[in-house]
Amino acid sequence: MFESQNSRSPLGNLLALDSGVSRRSLLKYFGLGTAALGSASLLAGCGSGNGAAAAGQPQSFAVAAFPGDAYFLDAINLSNKDYAKHKLDVPKHLSPQSGVQAFQLLVAGAVDGYASDTLLLMATHANSSKGKRPVLAGFRTVETTYGIVGSKTSSWPGADASFEEKIRSLKGKRIGVSSVGAGGDLQLKLALELAGMKYSDVTVLAVGPTAQGIPNLTANRIDAYVTVQWTATRFVAKESGGTVLIDFAEASAPDLMRNQAVVAIAVREETAQQQPELVRNWLAAQDDGSQWIVNNKKAAADLLNTSGLGGKAPEIAAAYVDHYVNQVAPNLKPMFKAPRETVERMADLALRFGSVKKGDITYEQLVPEFARA
Repeated sequence: MFESQNSRSPLGNLLALDSGVSRRSLLKYFGLGTAALGSASLLAGCGSGNGAAAAGQPQSFAVAAFPGDAYFLDAINLSNKDYAKHKLDVPKHLSPQSGVQAFQLLVAGAVDGYASDTLLLMATHANSSKGKRPVLAGFRTVETTYGIVGSKTSSWPGADASFEEKIRSLKGKRIGVSSVGAGGDLQLKLALELAGMKYSDVTVLAVGPTAQGIPNLTANRIDAYVTVQWTATRFVAKESGGTVLIDFAEASAPDLMRNQAVVAIAVREETAQQQPELVRNWLAAQDDGSQWIVNNKKAAADLLNTSGLGGKAPEIAAAYVDHYVNQVAPNLKPMFKAPRETVERMADLALRFGSVKKGDITYEQLVPEFARA
């Protein structure tokens, strides 16, 4: 059976507080500890306050973003000054220490918009106060972006091997994840189950994000590492000298593994209810970024390489842009609208993972009317 933590939320018995779900509790669960709590200055100075903007004047809008392809539209919007075109004042992005912290800032009102792991969005929605909880304003990516990179010191099945053979090659090995309970760890559990294995068949180690995954692979402290972004999978393999054991989006992966929409657009519920035009403006800016990738492939690859890959992997950036143009963009709904079927499929997966309880997620509550496909 899939290890779903007895069908309870992995967030435990967190209460929906007036200020939202406990940040300390969320961070502790996701393995980030109290060292990740240094957000007081962000809370004090970065929220938009949701005040009414003067007529015709750009309105302050705080966007949280990280380097990488899942946040590439943010990088494009900032570089191309797309925000100003849509009456948004975004002089720079906020860079929280984790996705969990980004959601805590959003719940607290210090962040207005954030491209999120869909399952983490659902877990935070289920455990936060109504009005302050995040809602889903659209999908940026309607495929999985996760993968596993094997170290150069181990022998791995070839690219043509079956999904089951690739996953079973992990048995008895040390597998690095960003943090226990986070998205990569949950995807690893699902992959093991679908290959007929148990979570206990491997040793899972929390080693941090990509920047920590690479040296741990190189130093042979772990045998494989679960990656969370398309470019990260290739970059970790390149920098560590390892092998892309599996990309969960590849055709050989089971449909449950492959057919996920893992990057969602999140805003605070009261923002969606009280200022829908503000959210639509942000969606329009992101749509500009998406179209710009399609029409400016070389420039897009150059920007992705410098903004997300440290200028070290132009070939990976170019490959991702091709992938985006041919595979990602054609499957997006206009203005990233969220179909009921996709939302409910991801909600079922969240329930299976134990991230939410039955009844916590409904399409009508999670997706504002203007974002529904």
